[in-house]
Amino acid sequence: MSGYDYDLFVIGAGAGGTRAARVAAARGARVAVAEERALGGTCVNVGCIPKKLLVYASHVREEVADAERGYGFRVGQPSFDWRAFVGNKDREIERLNGVYGKLLDEAGAQRIEGHAAFVDPHTLEVAGRRVTAAHVL
Repeated sequence: MSGYDYDLFVIGAGAGGTRAARVAAARGARVAVAEERALGGTCVNVGCIPKKLLVYASHVREEVADAERGYGFRVGQPSFDWRAFVGNKDREIERLNGVYGKLLDEAGAQRIEGHAAFVDPHTLEVAGRRVTAAHVL
C-alpha cells in the first residue's frame, strides 16, 4: 500500500467522474470523490436533463392538438401549471442526484462535499482538510 490516503481522488461527480470512481473502486482502489455542488454534474443539474424536460413540456399542447385532429382523441382545452412543472422537474433532478450518490456508495467510493483545490500534485485541500492521492482525476 502507498502512503497516500487514496489511490484515486476524483474532482467532480459528473458522469465521467462518477464512472471513473466506480470502476476504480470496483477493482479494489481506495477512491474518494469531491463535489462542491449537486451530484450528476452539469448535464443532470442544469443542462441536458432540465432542457429535455422543458422541451418535452413545450410540445405537449401541439401533440394534444395533433391527437385530436388526426387520431380521434377528445381531450378538451389543455392547461399548464408552471409551478407544478418546476416542482416535478426539481424532484426528478433530486432523484437523479440520489442515483449518482447510491452508485458511488455501492461502489465503495467515499464522497466528500466541497471544492477541491491542489496543494501539490498529490495533495488536495477539500472541505477544510488535506487529503493525498496517488492519482488525481
